[in-house]
Amino acid sequence: MNTQFPGFPVFDTADRLPDQSDLALYPDLERRLESLDIDAEYIREDFGIALRFLEKYSDVSGTFSRFRCEIQRFLNYTWLIAKRHLSQIDGELVSRYFAFLKTPPKSWVSHGIYPAFTGTGDRRQINPLWRPMALRSRQDSAPYSISQASLNASRTALQTFFKYLMARDYLARDPFLEVRKRDGKARPKLVDQDAEVRRLTDWQWSFLLETLTELASEDERYERHLFVIVTMKSLFLRVSELAPRPVDQGRIRTPSFGDFRRTVVDGEPYWVYSVFGKGDKARQVTLPDAYLPYLKRWREYLGLSPLPVTGESAAILPSKKGDAIGKRQVQRIYEQAMVATAGRMEDHGFADEAKQLLAIRSETHYLRHTGASQAIEAGGDIRHISEELGHANATVTESVYVNAEQARRRSEGRRRQV
Repeated sequence: MNTQFPGFPVFDTADRLPDQSDLALYPDLERRLESLDIDAEYIREDFGIALRFLEKYSDVSGTFSRFRCEIQRFLNYTWLIAKRHLSQIDGELVSRYFAFLKTPPKSWVSHGIYPAFTGTGDRRQINPLWRPMALRSRQDSAPYSISQASLNASRTALQTFFKYLMARDYLARDPFLEVRKRDGKARPKLVDQDAEVRRLTDWQWSFLLETLTELASEDERYERHLFVIVTMKSLFLRVSELAPRPVDQGRIRTPSFGDFRRTVVDGEPYWVYSVFGKGDKARQVTLPDAYLPYLKRWREYLGLSPLPVTGESAAILPSKKGDAIGKRQVQRIYEQAMVATAGRMEDHGFADEAKQLLAIRSETHYLRHTGASQAIEAGGDIRHISEELGHANATVTESVYVNAEQARRRSEGRRRQV
C-alpha cells in the first residue's frame, strides 16, 4: 500500500495570488498540474476559475483562509481520487467526498499545520510537509476526526464555490441537490439539528409584517413598531444598533437620519445606512429598494421630508423628551409587536403558531437572522451578507447559510406524495 501523499497544495497566500496567474514563479506546481491523469486543458481551466473565485475573497482574511483550505482540498480529491475535472462534478462525487473527509488516508493528514509553499525569493516551492487535513496533536497514535462544525464549513465553502461555477456556466447543475443530508454528518445525533434554527418562518414574518401594517394604519401609535421591526429585519440590526451608546471619551453616539446616505455607482443611485455596531465597529448596510417606502412612511409620521438629507441630525427613534429612546425601549417595542401579532394569530385560529411566537417575544435576534437567511435564500453572496451583518468573516455567517439550505431541503421533502 502506498502511504505517500499523492497530492499537493494549489493556492498560495492571498497577497501572492496575482503571481500564480501564469505559474512562472511556481515551477513545482506547474509540473504537478501537468502530471495529472486528466487532459491538461481541463486542469488549466479548473485552476484558473478556482483562482479567480478565491481572488474575490482575498481581502477578507478569515473567509479567504477557510475557502482556500476547502477548495484546494476538494481539487486534490477531484483530480487525484475521482479523476475528474470540475465540470464533471455531480452529487455522487460530492457524497463520496464527504465520506472521504470523515475517514481520510493517513497520508492525507499532517501532524501540525504547515504552509503550502515556501521560498523567500520570487520562486515558490511546494512544501512537502503540507497536507489537506491537519491533526493538531503531534502524537503519532492520535486519531484524526472531523467535527460537525468543520463539515458544515466545508459544505458552505463548496456551496459558494458551486454557485460561482454555475453563474459562469462552468457547472450545469448544483451537485448538492443530489446529496443526502446524512452524508454531511460527522456522527449520529440524538438531537434534531433543525432545532438550532433561530429565525422566523416566512409565514411568521409575513403575518408579523401584515399585522403591524394594519395596526399602524388603524392607530398611529404603532407606526414606531412597524418601522423598528422592518428596520431591524431588513438591515440586519441588533437592538443596540438602534439606540444611543457610549463611544470614546464618554461621548454618546445616537443613530440619526444623517446615517442614511444616498450615493451613485455606475450611474445608479442607491442608499446605505451607516451602523456603529458591536465591538465599536462601523459598517454600511445597503438599503433594499423595498425598504424605502417604510422609511418614507416613518419620516412622514415624524413630519419630515420623504427621505433624509446630508447632515441631518434628527434621531431615528426620537423620544417624547426630544432625545432618543434607549435600548430597553427598543426591546419593549419588539416584545409588544410580537405579543400583538400572536393575539391576531389566535383571533384567526392559529393558536399553536401564536404560542410559538410568544415563546420568542424577548429574542430580538430572530429578526436579524431572518433577514440574513432570506437574503441568502434569495441568492445573495455569503461574503456580502457577512459584511453587512458586521461579521469579521463568512465563517460566523455559515450557520445562517446552512440553515437556509436546510429550509430548502425541508420544503422539497414536504412536497413528496404519499
